[in-house]
Amino acid sequence: MEIIVQTLDDLDDLAYAFALKWERIRRACRLTVFMAAAMLLQTIAIILAFYHPPIAFATLALLLVGLLYRGATTSESEYLPFA
Repeated sequence: MEIIVQTLDDLDDLAYAFALKWERIRRACRLTVFMAAAMLLQTIAIILAFYHPPIAFATLALLLVGLLYRGATTSESEYLPFA
């Protein structure tokens, strides 16, 4: 009977270890998507700066507001996906 309980405990430990690894992968993917979107927005802003400076300024303002909002609403540990 004790073998069954020990096996179930090992399976439980395995499931939680998998969940912890999955959370790290999810955070890394989320950070990667955020960084790619930020770089794309900056590239578009640079291109727009040559053709439509007022629109480029608005894009820059939106990016700044987004970064400030993210900095104000997330904890420090969410910035470090592998910490």
